[in-house]
Amino acid sequence: MIGAAQDWLEARVPFDDAARQQSLPLLDRAAQALLAADPTGRTPLTVVDLGAGTGKSAAWFRQHLTPRLPDRSIHWLLVDAHEPSLEIATRHLADAHTIVTQLSELPAALANHLPEHPTPGTLLLTCSAVLDVLTQDDVEAILTTLTTYHGVGLFLLSITADWHLEPADPRDPELARAFAGHQRRDGKLGAEGGQAMLRTARERGVHTTHGNSAWHLSAPRDTEFTRRFLTERVAAAIEDSPALEDEALKWLKTRNRQATEHLSVTVDHCDVLVDARRDR
Repeated sequence: MIGAAQDWLEARVPFDDAARQQSLPLLDRAAQALLAADPTGRTPLTVVDLGAGTGKSAAWFRQHLTPRLPDRSIHWLLVDAHEPSLEIATRHLADAHTIVTQLSELPAALANHLPEHPTPGTLLLTCSAVLDVLTQDDVEAILTTLTTYHGVGLFLLSITADWHLEPADPRDPELARAFAGHQRRDGKLGAEGGQAMLRTARERGVHTTHGNSAWHLSAPRDTEFTRRFLTERVAAAIEDSPALEDEALKWLKTRNRQATEHLSVTVDHCDVLVDARRDR
């Protein structure tokens, strides 16, 4: 798992936060599951943010989860393979502990931080915009962790293959396919990440729920971010399909002009809630 560029993570924060407003019903359900498992709130809860990066995801979860569990003692663990990012994260979440590991090694990495005989509902795994960069082995490791510790998982902002531009352009579908191909390199799940988590959990007999949390970009309000988003998508599409370069750059020139005028872009994301507190 390779972390995204820090400046990109910073640029997308307001758009992620706006999209995650659509995720609050799933967060409510996760909190209700944790409350049902321990109504007294006496058992500490461990929240593990996966692919934590510089801590933006964990900070959002802490801001919105803590008021929903007011009497619960919560311990925070940040997991990422990129140690420099975690060093930045601890500046914002000073009380959090960090683990540097690949997610495929998650069950072993958490063994020293979680009880040998866990109580259901005392573990919450979270992440934001991470499932698309995982492999199937990573997904299996996450679900093994949840089932072993009878935990709850809430995974937000997993990009899908759906992005909609208005006005439409006949070149949109081909560029979208090339970008999706780039995201699947090196065995990564890409746009299928959310569905892979849902499918694999269901195959294990674990209860799942899902929702949507789209970005909504609109000109001229979001011109700067829209241009960067489209430029990075085109670069990835060209890397996957070099024959598209001429048409892709023409498309980008047109879209960049529209981004100052009337272009709107909707980028769909899948949210996944996994409840492994008990066999179902």
